[in-house]
Amino acid sequence: MKNEKAVEEKSKKEMAALSKAYLFLYNGIQSVGWSCILFQTVKLLLENKAVDDCWALCGRNLQIFQTLALLEVFHCMFGLVPSSAATTFIQVFSRVFQVWGILSPVKEAQASPALVLTLIAWGVTESIRYSYYCLNLIGSAPKFMTWCRYTFFIGLYPAGVLGESGNVYYALNTLRNKKLFSLALPNRLNFSFNFYYATIALMLTYFPVFPKLYMHMFRQRKKILGGPAQTIAKKVN
Repeated sequence: MKNEKAVEEKSKKEMAALSKAYLFLYNGIQSVGWSCILFQTVKLLLENKAVDDCWALCGRNLQIFQTLALLEVFHCMFGLVPSSAATTFIQVFSRVFQVWGILSPVKEAQASPALVLTLIAWGVTESIRYSYYCLNLIGSAPKFMTWCRYTFFIGLYPAGVLGESGNVYYALNTLRNKKLFSLALPNRLNFSFNFYYATIALMLTYFPVFPKLYMHMFRQRKKILGGPAQTIAKKVN
């Protein structure tokens, strides 16, 4: 009986160690990827290059690392992280939709100034977030990183939403005129779908959803940073 418990306990520890190693690798890759996207965007601005060049420089990396974030929903579902799968899905889906439904197929959105705002907001947010998670997994996330993780969102989250809304605005005419991803009757499925109106409907959901997610981040901030200094130190170190 004792041997069985010992084997079971050993198996749990091995699985925990494997999960930790996987999460460290995942967050490390994402941290590097988003840092590269942020660097490319800032470099473009400093060199006074045209906004039209932004997608050419960052588009492929954006497609790769934003799509990779879909794994985070499964991380929640399988208990690798304690976050809500539903909340994570909403956050990830909105960005994946931006990348593949708006930016990738619509050149007007690729050339919009809103794309630069989006990339800066996403780049700073994700570079900090993934670096924080990565360091926290090995128990060495410094206090300033924790503060950045739970403070920068105050400005970056609204900036990201503004950028995403701008991308959609620049894409709407193309979505309507070219009927991208739309399905008209008659067809074999006897079903119609208008991506233009679906996009507008999706963007309208930002009004009720954004405040909830935004306040959720404030509650997380209060939970992590709102206690005494000693408590914060324990959580960080």
